[in-house]
Amino acid sequence: MTFAISPLVPELWCSDFEVSMAFYTNVLGFEVAQQRGGDPHAYLTLHGAQIMLAHWKLDGNWVPWQPDQLDHPYGRGVNFQFMVPNVDKMYEAVLAHGTKPFLDIYEADIWRTDRMDTRCQFMILDPDGYVLRFAQSLRSRPVDDTDHTKLDEQYGVEAPWKTGET
Repeated sequence: MTFAISPLVPELWCSDFEVSMAFYTNVLGFEVAQQRGGDPHAYLTLHGAQIMLAHWKLDGNWVPWQPDQLDHPYGRGVNFQFMVPNVDKMYEAVLAHGTKPFLDIYEADIWRTDRMDTRCQFMILDPDGYVLRFAQSLRSRPVDDTDHTKLDEQYGVEAPWKTGET
């Protein structure tokens, strides 16, 4: 069977490839879709989502594509959202492995342009500090004016689509 690569696949650099592989496969339930022998690089999948894990020895033989030295925690300023079919089950499995959530499971209303989505979600940190968010859509409803007002108040600005500015 041929492995089809998604149009966007984040590649997460790891300080310890084996630790990260164990975390993603054993704790989170990702499957290994592709791995080249002993190469510390793998494609992983979870419910259709794909990521890559990689650890490259900086020995001068291969120059990685990194703009600066990596400092722990990696991935500052980004979180990766994975939509899953049963977030409660995944949350319980993560807790059973002794992994402490970054944010415990909770419900939130998420604006989706054409509707409001109520999601149940939680966040964890992987061994290198990447923020991983696992979410399940519970229900949807039309967006109303109170949603726009709440979003404007939450972010402290009036949205440009309401003022005509861009």
